[in-house]
Parts: sequence; structure tokens; C-alpha cells
Amino acid sequence: MKWADLLKIEQRQLDYDGMRVFHDWIRDSIAKNKPLDQFAREIIAARGSTLNDPPANWWRANRDPETRADSTARVFLGTQLKCAQCHNHPFERWTQDDYYNWARLFARIDYQLSGIKGTDKSDKNEFKGDQTILIKPKAYFLNARTNQPAEPRFLGVAEPPKISDDHDELLALADWLPHSPMFARMQVNRVWFNLLGRGLVDPVDDFRESNPPAHPELLEALAQDFVKHGYDLHWLIRTITVSRVYQLSDVPNATNADDQDNNSHSIVRRLSAEQLLDSCSAVLATPLPLEKENVRPGITRVAQMAEGRKHYKPLTTSIDKFEASFGKPPRLIASDCERSNETAMPQVFQLISGPLLHQLITRPDNRLGQLLAAEKDDTKIVDQLFWTIITRAPTEAESSRCTGLLSSGSDKDRRKAAEDIAWALLNSKEFIFRQ
Repeated sequence: MKWADLLKIEQRQLDYDGMRVFHDWIRDSIAKNKPLDQFAREIIAARGSTLNDPPANWWRANRDPETRADSTARVFLGTQLKCAQCHNHPFERWTQDDYYNWARLFARIDYQLSGIKGTDKSDKNEFKGDQTILIKPKAYFLNARTNQPAEPRFLGVAEPPKISDDHDELLALADWLPHSPMFARMQVNRVWFNLLGRGLVDPVDDFRESNPPAHPELLEALAQDFVKHGYDLHWLIRTITVSRVYQLSDVPNATNADDQDNNSHSIVRRLSAEQLLDSCSAVLATPLPLEKENVRPGITRVAQMAEGRKHYKPLTTSIDKFEASFGKPPRLIASDCERSNETAMPQVFQLISGPLLHQLITRPDNRLGQLLAAEKDDTKIVDQLFWTIITRAPTEAESSRCTGLLSSGSDKDRRKAAEDIAWALLNSKEFIFRQ
């Protein structure tokens, strides 16, 4: 799902079939623990049919040399180049010449359209139907500073890449990019960010001289070991999660309460949109109404869905509205920072009075109905709800209050009381935040 965010898997850009095959390719690559250098190489080198060669959809989602240059540098090298398009920054490494020479690497990419229905076939930004990614024989791409043709160059490399008739710029880039030190550092920083809530470099995809790592020696050591272990994502995740720093408490002390940079304590984070919605479905043991979301059979969680947020049409379904409120990105920018995990007032209304959570809680055959039918002991019902939803036993005061609600009134009142208890627990900080 995180790579789908970065690689802009979104229906309007790729159409449904392109989005689906690219998503499936990513999922299969991660499931097989494909080394991340190979994963990146297959994306950069991709061409041909976007349906038969799924990673070619990366070029379909990035339609011009500048966008390809910006997105590729940001996702794979952690480098933001946009400013260098207009000027040399006095305190940064990349110049305008670096920018245009880098963008020149992507200038020969072109598109052959097929299966376009009822539209202008000369419009290469049309997104319906298969498209074939191909390499043009020549490209004319100007350096805006000199008004002369740009020369293809890798970032930070003075010598031109070795290009021939059977080894074009993209193949040369696919050979170089995954083995650049920038690539390993970026992937290590991204995994650290996803596991601990803040990258060693923050923002996670903004490596620059004026934004140094919080722990440069740690970042370099992890990057070098990541390379030695064959760009193994499983190794990297295991190494970080067994560390002392990952296992620190989120409870600060007097010396580190204000610290956000040095990993002195765990950072409390809100669950992502997909995590929160799937967790509500799981703890209530009731399926989400995915039949309105045009998903394939076998998909039971929103985290399994291929598409990003539907920014291009009104949000009509309750799932769309919930995910938009909780920061699911539209996937228009190739950046980890497009997703928002901030708290906001619309989220309150989704949790307090939103139709989706109400539907899950009141469904007759959900976990509440099963508990009430199978268990007559109110104390055990309360214990089960607390352990299931917030993974702890209730305090004496909580147990007394909740059992009092359950024991008063008819079976109908008992059901309403169970719904109120579940609703309160689902709205608690213990459920909504990762500790």
C-alpha cells in the first residue's frame, strides 16, 4: 500500500486495468521479498504494454521529462529537484545544469495508444485503454539556463552514461540508480520512518545539505548493511524492530518530553485511514461495504484495494468519505508526504456520528450480537470487548460502569448498551493511536 502511494497507482492516471496489474505486481514483489534494487531496476527499465509489463505504468503516470525526473529522484533517491529547475540554490548541491541533464535521461520516452474509446487519439494524456511505452530514436530537450540541448547525466556523476543503440538511457539508469549510495540511504530512511514515525532525515524524501540526518552514522551503517544483505527488505525491517530504540516506551520523562528528533522515546501516531477502518471492521467482526467500491472478489480490507482516493469525482461512498477525512492520499504526487496522519475536526464527525461506523456497530450479526447471544455474564462481555478493541482488561471502575449499563433493561436495551460501549472504545485514544 505504501509503494502504491509512492508509485501513483490511481485509476484516472492508469485506468482500471493498468492500476490493477501494477498493484498486483507490487504486491507480488513484496510477498516474494524481491530485493529492492531489483524492484527499482524493473520499474526504471520497464517499457512495452502497460498491461503486459505492469511496472511500465510508472511512466504512464509520469507524462513528461520534468515530472519523470522529479518523481524518480524523489522516490528512489530521496532528492527533491524542483527548485533547481529555476535557479542554483546558494546552499544546496544541485544546480540547474544538474536538473536539466538529469531530466534529459527521460526525454525519449513516448507512448503508443491503443484501445482508446471515443476520444482524440492524438491526445497522449488520455488514460483509457492500454498504452505502449517506447523509446523514441531522438529527443530534443533544452537546458533552460543555457538554451542549449541538455546532456544526459546521472545525479552527482560527471561522466556521461554509456548509451548505445541497444542500451538506451533508461537501461543505463536502471543499472546505475539502485546501486547509488543515495538509493540505499533513501530506502533505509523510508522504512525507519514507517516503523518509528519520523525518518532519520525528515521529511523522509528530502535529503539535502541543509537538512542533515539526526543520526548520520546510524543512517550510513544501516545503508551499508542493507547493501551487504542484498537489499533485503525483510532483513531491514527485522533489524530495526529488534532494536532497543524501536522498543522504547512512548511515555516521556522530564529530560525528553519535547524531543522529536533523537528517538529518546516512541512517537505516538494516529492509525492511517486504512488501518483504522480495517481495525474497526476486524474488532466488530463485520465486513466493510466494499461492494460499492468496484473491488474484485476476495478483497475484504481497504488496505488490499488498488486505488487511491478518488479525487476526480465526488466522494459518494461512506468508505471514500471516511478515508478522505483520515488523510488517504489521492496519489498525484510521488511522495511519502502526500499522506496525512494529522488529526482534524472532520475525523471527529466520522467517528462520533459517521454513517459507516454506525453501520458497522449496529449490524445485527456482528461481534456484539454474537457475544450477547453466547454469553449471559455481563462482566465477561465487558472483558471481551475491552480485550478485543483496546487489548487490555477494563479497570474496576470501567467494568462496574459498563456492566451496570448492560444489566439494566430489556434485551433491546442490552444491545444498545453494548453498542454504546463499543462506540466509546472505538473513539478512545487507545484504539485510534499507535503507542
